[in-house]
Amino acid sequence: MFQNNFKIAWRNLKKNKIYAFVTLIGLAIGIASVLLIYRMVDYELGFNKGFANYDRIVRVVSEEITAEGELSHSTCIPIPAMDAIETQVGQFKTVAKIREVWPNITVPDPSGGAPLKKFTTQREETVFFTTSSFFQIFDFKWLAGNPENSLDTDGIVLTKSMAEKCFDQWEKAMGQTLMVDNIIPVKVTGVLDELPKDCDFNFSFLIAYQVVKSHEEYFFMGQSWGSCSSNDQLYALMHEGADIQAANEALKPIGADEYVNRETGKRDRFHLIQPLSDLHFSEKYQHSGSHRISKDRLTVLSAIGVFILILACFNFINLTTAQASLRAKEVGVRKTLGGRKEQLIAQFMTETGMIVLLASGLGVFLAYLCLPLLRFVSDVPTDLAFITDSKLWIFLLVLTSVITLIAGIYPSLVLARFDPAGALKNNLQTGRFNGAALRRSLVVLQFVIAQALIVGAIITILQLDYIRSRELGFNEDLIYMFRISTDESSLDRQQALKQTLLQIPEVSSVSFSSDQPLSGNTWSSNFRFDTRPEDERYHINLKFTDSDYAKTYDLNLLSGRWLNPSDTLKEAVVNAKLLDRLGGLQADEVLHKKIRIGSETYVKIVGVVENFHTHSLHRAHEPLLMSTQKTYYWEAGVKINSSDVSKATQSIKNAFDKVMPEQVFEGGFLNESIASFYENDNRLSATCKGFGFLAILISCLGLFGLAAHATTQRVKEIGIRKVLGASVSNIIGLLSRDFLKLVFIALVVASPFAWYFMEQWLQDFVYRITIPWWTFVLAGGLVLLVAFLTVGLQSMKAALSNPVKSLRSE
Repeated sequence: MFQNNFKIAWRNLKKNKIYAFVTLIGLAIGIASVLLIYRMVDYELGFNKGFANYDRIVRVVSEEITAEGELSHSTCIPIPAMDAIETQVGQFKTVAKIREVWPNITVPDPSGGAPLKKFTTQREETVFFTTSSFFQIFDFKWLAGNPENSLDTDGIVLTKSMAEKCFDQWEKAMGQTLMVDNIIPVKVTGVLDELPKDCDFNFSFLIAYQVVKSHEEYFFMGQSWGSCSSNDQLYALMHEGADIQAANEALKPIGADEYVNRETGKRDRFHLIQPLSDLHFSEKYQHSGSHRISKDRLTVLSAIGVFILILACFNFINLTTAQASLRAKEVGVRKTLGGRKEQLIAQFMTETGMIVLLASGLGVFLAYLCLPLLRFVSDVPTDLAFITDSKLWIFLLVLTSVITLIAGIYPSLVLARFDPAGALKNNLQTGRFNGAALRRSLVVLQFVIAQALIVGAIITILQLDYIRSRELGFNEDLIYMFRISTDESSLDRQQALKQTLLQIPEVSSVSFSSDQPLSGNTWSSNFRFDTRPEDERYHINLKFTDSDYAKTYDLNLLSGRWLNPSDTLKEAVVNAKLLDRLGGLQADEVLHKKIRIGSETYVKIVGVVENFHTHSLHRAHEPLLMSTQKTYYWEAGVKINSSDVSKATQSIKNAFDKVMPEQVFEGGFLNESIASFYENDNRLSATCKGFGFLAILISCLGLFGLAAHATTQRVKEIGIRKVLGASVSNIIGLLSRDFLKLVFIALVVASPFAWYFMEQWLQDFVYRITIPWWTFVLAGGLVLLVAFLTVGLQSMKAALSNPVKSLRSE
């Protein structure tokens, strides 16, 4: 029976080539899209699940009530709080302190010369100072060393790739000495196998926590309850069966006295538990991994995949029900000869299964070809297994079965329930099985989805263009950035490096600072203005810059002057936002007034600068103070005045290597760094554009098939109209009008939904566009144009045909 059904199905597909092509290509594109989205979503949902204690690992985080009464979130834990948590929370089996750093590592020459090799921590990586208890919480595969004591004193544990970089072969690494930032010797006590890609711990080496404790001043480790850095974090392994809520209760007494605000008399900081399962998806708390993604975005991706697949299934249902009349006599003959309803359903489901099976094979091939394109919309590694991924094939098997059922069951029931007498008389154009209303509804739904995605793509493009064109308050063009160390030897050579750089003809200005203008960094402090009796109820952000910072980045002074050269905190320049927060003071009113930073450091205000963006446009301007402090100059900005950028950057590197031969040079342009703040937004835009295009393509494939069918059904009508004098444009309008009405209805339905969801997305930006009305007109016009061209192709063919041929049988 199956063999017979298979033969009949194959003959029908060969007979109806347009129908077979449209459904096959549509389903293949839909399946390819779903497979690619499955690959992205499955990869993201699998993060950190490789750890044996995944369900018991937590991180302790902080919540703070700001002066404005808002709740802010942070990963930082004060050092004394870490000690208290370790001893007072009984639900924790063990804890591990972590200090995140980004140091240089050098392989010293035993003879005392220049380092044999030197490496810098890449921007997307991090390095942990931690204890051996870290390995009781997180299980990694060891190639050498003992996890129980490898980080007890001055040890360093390398990954396999890092060990091979340092010593060519990882087997040679054990017992060797490395230098951290050229000043701290550490000994290799372990080598780990490569970390899994789906892991939020993107380190290349770990250093004993005792090392950072021995150099607290160099690493700026505060030992007070009031000192809190997001670089200081605490992970814990809970006892089996321990309750997170109970652990949160145990955390409440920690800092009960120390976190009381001396002005309000109320506690303003609390600690709580963040499960490891939340780490990769949290929008409140950062982590050490290369990226994070919200579950809302994964939901959107999954929804897009489902919608794309539904569009393809709609094509199948539409075309099958549209062709019901063409197969009426076949059904009538088979029923007259004793064919049962179940047999007919099996026959039509076999046809559906054949198309879905062929589409699945083609879909896998298309998905494989499109894998490199995923880098534009996701962080999925390009070398991640695809064809050999057993989970993907299981997913494809389930997907194929579901598609066959969804796409085939309704058309099969429609065809199998035809009345044989009516079928043989070809009297099926009207009645309950005509399916015209269903087809129109499905076409509308197809274009609702397609137009919503197109509107989303246009709005994301407009917002990102607005971000790129908005004045940031400083110059970002041709500013070349690189990192520098702040050990005593490097500090002594800072001025020599600046003078060497200024001798390069392509360089017009050089500035050393704690960070670039728009860095995303938040270094803040409590402060008191002038003679006011108490500290302000909000913190002020800090940047430490040299005297050439304003000139290098073209900052606009509103009043006063810029900072004079100094190695320590003496003078300050504040931004206009601070004046607003102080009660709307004028720029001249604050000059020569003093600000106390922290509890004892006083600086004199000598200038007021126009507001410039220190964070992405997702955040508003915040009060800012800039002052000199040589020990915090970790970054250099070089302003290039030449069009020969390649020559300029090479000269900058040569100058750096000449003055700082033991350090690693890593440079990049400021505008590239700023662009990285909007990677997720760019990917959302790319997702809408890419899948919006696919949605229109699939919808228009279905429209093409329906138009071809409608043209075939009305071929004699068209012939009569032409004989009676109808023009080509009349015929095209006649055949296109009904389809274009459906597309227009879809635009009306899609617009409010698209507006609502994009308005929600724009709420995340402080500086944003207002959605223009013409966005919906443009999207609708584009879709209408594509739909008209699709239908018009078939209409034109029919309108230009010879009416004699169509009327010959009359």
